[in-house]
Amino acid sequence: MSDETVEFPLIDSLQELLEDERIALIEGKMDALPDLLERKEALFEELSTLQEEEEIDADDLAPLQDGFARNQRLLESAQAGLRATQERMGTLRRVRTSFESYDNRGQRQAVHLSAGQRVEKRA
Repeated sequence: MSDETVEFPLIDSLQELLEDERIALIEGKMDALPDLLERKEALFEELSTLQEEEEIDADDLAPLQDGFARNQRLLESAQAGLRATQERMGTLRRVRTSFESYDNRGQRQAVHLSAGQRVEKRA
């Protein structure tokens, strides 16, 4: 922080919000993210108004930058995890509805199963 440290309760509120967001992401509580986004937008509007009224030193905002960068990495990881889960679920769905094998010419063939049909798979 600068030599003339100014206390901004708004910055503290943003830091608390970033911590709440971090916890939600770590615990997989994706349903909490929309509410956190609304809070974040409201706090940004307040920050913008405060910035117009008095100059906020960049050093005062540095801890926020670290928190935003950390949470961005967590969001990207969560998104990658959700994509991987979606792909895996699609694969499992295909396994339940079809069977792939090779014919006597070495060509892959798929046998699609209708509801109620079952294929016994042996090793």
